[in-house]
Amino acid sequence: MMTLQDHTVLVLVDDLFFLSKIQTTLRHIGMSAQVLTSPQALGDYLRTATPALAVIDLTLRVAAAGELIGIIRAEPLARDVPILAFGPHVAADAQRQALQAGATQVVAKSEFSRHLPDLIRRYVQPQ
Repeated sequence: MMTLQDHTVLVLVDDLFFLSKIQTTLRHIGMSAQVLTSPQALGDYLRTATPALAVIDLTLRVAAAGELIGIIRAEPLARDVPILAFGPHVAADAQRQALQAGATQVVAKSEFSRHLPDLIRRYVQPQ
């Protein structure tokens, strides 16, 4: 049975600095994080819950961001989940690939860091 997790943000990030920043920001705006980094864990999660938003680091070390975006878009009940991806501003190819895979928005790490609460609020209404 699918449950709507309208207060949960799926966080696909393995950089501890950004992970901490995201989790702290989510707590401050009344949301929670579901942190996953493997394609298997992502698929399992999406069969039981629908997050309000997915945040993906394009420099994820344990899985290709494009593959993870593809898994989200392929899951029927999650295909409309907004996906916010971030990465180095010099990684134009990675940004383009993320958009082609189905990311809703791709921003540079610096913009992501500076505007994180506003970026999250653009896609979800905190509880």
